[in-house]
Amino acid sequence: MTKSSAMTIRIDPEVKSQADSVLQYLGMTTSEAVTVFLRQVVLNNGIPFLIKAPAYNDETLAALREAESIAKNGPPRFNTVDEMFKDLGI
Repeated sequence: MTKSSAMTIRIDPEVKSQADSVLQYLGMTTSEAVTVFLRQVVLNNGIPFLIKAPAYNDETLAALREAESIAKNGPPRFNTVDEMFKDLGI
């Protein structure tokens, strides 16, 4: 019987849920996927993929900030249609 070592990690619940769904579709458990990743770290003597910051343009960054704000605070509210159009720049 092969010995194993336990790991405890903290991960965002939504990321874990999404990853679990993908891995289940691929026929793997999360534990198996972590083992594959760690074996690749050893084989590559480092992270087995390129890690870099995404290069977003100003318009995309503004849209991301707006989406985060809406997700956190809800959509903007207006008392009149004219207020809404003014906010939209129409």
